[in-house]
Amino acid sequence: MLLFLLILFALYLFLIFPNLPKRDIRHLQGYDYAHRGLWNATLPENSMAAFRNAVAHGFGMELDVHLTKDDQLVVFHDDTLLRMCGVDKPICDCSLEELRQYRLNGTAEGIPTFDELLTMVNGQVPLIIEIKPDKRISELCQRVHARLQQYTGTYCIESFHPLAVQWFRKNAPQVIRGQLAHGLYGKPAKERTWLLRGLASLIQNVVGRPDFIAYEHSTDRNLPMILMRILKPHLVCWTVRSQYDMNVLRHRYDLQIFEGFIPHKH
Repeated sequence: MLLFLLILFALYLFLIFPNLPKRDIRHLQGYDYAHRGLWNATLPENSMAAFRNAVAHGFGMELDVHLTKDDQLVVFHDDTLLRMCGVDKPICDCSLEELRQYRLNGTAEGIPTFDELLTMVNGQVPLIIEIKPDKRISELCQRVHARLQQYTGTYCIESFHPLAVQWFRKNAPQVIRGQLAHGLYGKPAKERTWLLRGLASLIQNVVGRPDFIAYEHSTDRNLPMILMRILKPHLVCWTVRSQYDMNVLRHRYDLQIFEGFIPHKH
């Protein structure tokens, strides 16, 4: 019985192993990363105004990329337009022309394209680019990478979807890649799918062998993250919402993604 348990544990270690030895990410360090830009009540998340605000304050930024119906890359978080634009329609079923009609949270801000975001940032601050889960995940990854090949600024990619991380592992291994993960506790029961269970346990690391794990800090005191700290991959924390938490987490994470406050520079 003991031998069987040891074999199972060894198998689990094999599944969760990140990409080792660690690659150099010093070009990404020295910054805190504004979650969906440095947004507030008047500057909506993932808007050009929020991104310009992050650049003006000298923060890196985390942002989300989707693929539209007509194969354009846009910066938007949710799968549907309902929360931010009041339209109950999947963003993947919209053309860029249609998306241009919508405003974010009742402001004058529209949905930016990935190209508009990169052109504005122009390497001034580093970017953490989240590849959103999509039914055309391979095409989304391919188009993001093609655009990034024309970009000279500092960036890395991350995704909840292990096949997106795997795509970069196979097709662009030079790009620093991260696996987003979180725990199950506090999530609605209907969301506790096999994918979320995998993300909680980190067994999907076998697919993408990520350079870093981006973990929800409120659920990081569990066996997978304890093992991650032993294996010592790079660790990214999301989403930090106070200066106190940021100070506490400094020594535990290589990078921090924040929102809701303006951190002290470090």
